[in-house]
Amino acid sequence: MSVLRIERRDRVAVLTFDDPDRRNVVSDEMNEELLAAFDDLEADDGIGAVVLTGAGRAFCAGAVLDDLLEAGERDSEGSLPDIYRGFLRVAHTSLPTVAAVNGAAVGAGMNMVLACDLVVAGRSARFDSRFLTIGIHPGGGHTWRLRNITDLQTAKAMVLFEQ
Repeated sequence: MSVLRIERRDRVAVLTFDDPDRRNVVSDEMNEELLAAFDDLEADDGIGAVVLTGAGRAFCAGAVLDDLLEAGERDSEGSLPDIYRGFLRVAHTSLPTVAAVNGAAVGAGMNMVLACDLVVAGRSARFDSRFLTIGIHPGGGHTWRLRNITDLQTAKAMVLFEQ
């Protein structure tokens, strides 16, 4: 079963994280589908922009904690960056990207938002770093990307105090 739904509307591709039962978590499957989708979209001259959104009540609830812990234990093998593949692909695409945030964007899900060029947040949008609460560092360029869109004090408050 696919966890990424792709729709083409005129020159815009809408990518919907479509695993609402798991709140659209970042998984190996999602990352693989994202990489393939961006490869296809970048090769399509008819696509001028990409919108990312989530099915159900969450935009993206972050990575599966067990996957993060397992990757951290194997990090000497370079497996932790595997978790980052999806949002790094979004960040490095040549296409303009918009995060249409319809619910919670937590941890790695917030990284997905930060990887986009523009953020449109609905009333139900929630942004939560969550890294320190679960005892892991805010990886994947989280603090660097956050600092690029806000002032230093706000970035610190968001990461350290989850405000």
